[in-house]
Amino acid sequence: MNSTIIVMSDTKDLENEHQIINELFENGLEIFHIRKPKYSTQEMRTYIEKINKNFRNRVVIHSHHELCISLKLRGIHLTERHRKKNFFRSWILMQWIKFKRPDIAVTASYHSPNSLLKHNPGYTYIFLSPIFDSISKIGYKNTFNDDSLEVALKKTTFNVIALGGVDYSKLEKVKSFGFKGCALVGSIWHTANPAAEFKKIIDKWNLLENSVSA
Repeated sequence: MNSTIIVMSDTKDLENEHQIINELFENGLEIFHIRKPKYSTQEMRTYIEKINKNFRNRVVIHSHHELCISLKLRGIHLTERHRKKNFFRSWILMQWIKFKRPDIAVTASYHSPNSLLKHNPGYTYIFLSPIFDSISKIGYKNTFNDDSLEVALKKTTFNVIALGGVDYSKLEKVKSFGFKGCALVGSIWHTANPAAEFKKIIDKWNLLENSVSA
């Protein structure tokens, strides 16, 4: 997996949200996760259909996974609720989706370094959070030990994406830990100009990538 920057939607609907999403893609966004837990299937479909059709193959959805087939999306995300409470249904759905789309991306989230040492059932990548104190969730604070986190990242078979409190000022630290990329939420949606902030972040990330490979 190539190192990448991911943007995740706010759980709430925001003003000019789809205009911003399309601008993010135009500024180089490769993957966008839609996390709208209160949406019905039809509301999710309507939300996705407002995204420029050329960009929908970069979209991953956290609910109403069946839409990834008809709308030709990039992939699906399995939440902890999917994996625990609805495990059998989620497993059947994932098999059906993979039969229809063998190339589909399947992702998940974990919340402790020890989780990185579990068996990888084939996730394209996973989120680990919160790496830093969350910007979008008040009181959601980092509890990780830096040393144990670095050790786990070296041993894991997962492609791990840093989530939680990541902004422009944290990119060097994300790289130094050894993450495959990072996901942005509050650092994008809680700014006056989300598209411009994303462009600034991705430009810095690419500079860091180039300095490592040079």
